[in-house]
Amino acid sequence: MIILDTNVLIAPPPAWPAGAVLGSSIISLAELQFGIRSSATEEIRRNRVHRLAVWRELMDWILFDEHAAESYGELAARVKRLRPQHARSKDIMIAAQAHSLGIPLMTRNPKDFELIQDVVEILSVAG
Repeated sequence: MIILDTNVLIAPPPAWPAGAVLGSSIISLAELQFGIRSSATEEIRRNRVHRLAVWRELMDWILFDEHAAESYGELAARVKRLRPQHARSKDIMIAAQAHSLGIPLMTRNPKDFELIQDVVEILSVAG
């Protein structure tokens, strides 16, 4: 399985890795719900609602469990040393889920994960 970062759900790549099983964090679902409720226009809101409806049919949503919480503590402590303001981010929580499951995380913003890429496999989507 590959965990998709929220930004990949918003702008999917033109093709997925062969045979990939995709999942995403329940935290990304929360971020998408926030995006719907904070849409600048009704048209944007409708588009976001539609996109989420499609993902809800296709996606396995991974819950944030006790193992992810343990991984988060480890990863956030590493990040805090060099980028304290980022240690408590949702990105690190999503990465913790990938870390706890031993699976890769696909993102459009690999810079968000550069301080932990030695312990979490980060797959970058160009564009």
